[in-house]
Amino acid sequence: MPVINHTLYYQQDLRVPMTSLSFVFHGGGEQQEHEESAGLARLTSKLLLRGTRKHTREALQTTLELLGAELHASVNETDFVFRISCFTRNIDEVLVLVEEILREATFPEEELVLVKKQDLNKLDAMLQDTESVVRTGHRFVVYNGTRFGKFGSKKSIEKTSRNDCAAFFEKVQSCSVLYFTAISDLSKVEIEKKLARFMHKRLTTGFHVQPEIHFRTSRGREAFIFHSEQATNDRLLWSHAGISATDERRFALNLIIDALGSFEGYLFDELRNKKGWCYGVYAFLFQGTTRPGRIGYYADPSDTTSVHLIPELLRSIQTFTKEESFVTRLAERNTSFKNRYAYQLDKHYILMSEVYRDRYGIPILTREEYYAKIDAVTSDYAQEVIQKIVDAHNITMVFYGDEHRITKILHAIDSEMPITRYDKEVLIE
Repeated sequence: MPVINHTLYYQQDLRVPMTSLSFVFHGGGEQQEHEESAGLARLTSKLLLRGTRKHTREALQTTLELLGAELHASVNETDFVFRISCFTRNIDEVLVLVEEILREATFPEEELVLVKKQDLNKLDAMLQDTESVVRTGHRFVVYNGTRFGKFGSKKSIEKTSRNDCAAFFEKVQSCSVLYFTAISDLSKVEIEKKLARFMHKRLTTGFHVQPEIHFRTSRGREAFIFHSEQATNDRLLWSHAGISATDERRFALNLIIDALGSFEGYLFDELRNKKGWCYGVYAFLFQGTTRPGRIGYYADPSDTTSVHLIPELLRSIQTFTKEESFVTRLAERNTSFKNRYAYQLDKHYILMSEVYRDRYGIPILTREEYYAKIDAVTSDYAQEVIQKIVDAHNITMVFYGDEHRITKILHAIDSEMPITRYDKEVLIE
């Protein structure tokens, strides 16, 4: 079921006299930007705490420090999120300040100039971080080159005005769905009373949540290289189609990927420990949301070992299921994953599980139900899941390194493999 407007997701924690709240304006995130306004949501979130009609940025910070409170605003693809943490004894005073910020933020011009300068400098700095480039480059490719896959856009940042931010936030505040999360020593009833004024006669005529953009479909083996001339260290991040958030095979897939690609997994042992071709090599999951997730593979070989690691990693993705070392690791995963159930008892985990149940339809399992799902992952069933989901023949392969050298390696594997070259600057255009 979808999240209902003004829902409060709550967990009580009596261990400390603290309250953590979040206001989630569902649908008020980056999905509401246009390509030409990329970064507007993030700029708006950064300016939100920079001043109101009554308080300057410095005055806000001083007041928060005296109250022992922290406020943060952030955005993701779907949501605009306002987070609050404070001593419970000060919650009423903090919420008065929050109400002022939400209703009277002024997005000061002088602060906008500072934030723009910081963001532009940060974009340039990000291009010097190889890890950031390959991960963002992968996002750029799987998001089909849209704004969601970039560090940001210099052009959009430069032209954004305070009026743009104010207009965007006006629609954020009147999102059709606002929900709350809370972890506090106060009761749920007490929290609901304190939040009531944020719900009373709130307009819901602003942003409506949009369907998430689906990731690109991998068609055969396709390579995308973000060129770094004469690079001495390469980075690669490959991925292919995974499964939906509620697919029953997710329990088996989690065990499989852990045995294959964790720090103690098959790939790390074979390609790093035994061969010494990289510092790290992993397999992992991009979890599904309202769209199916993906299965990813990462490695960081040097310029002299890429020629060995790249074909061997590709071969391993195709053949690992038959390797005794993998089969042995997989057999140990059932007990390991059952022991991990304790993590699901964490207050934050329980809270987010309730949110994900409503947003994505992921059911919350009791310990007995969870154990039964893990016990059902037999060797034969895991092999069946691998055959149907793990796909080394339709894989999107993203690299950061020397285009000419990597192209030679790839064409030695498959002379017909399509290869697209990018300059890393495309990630900030």
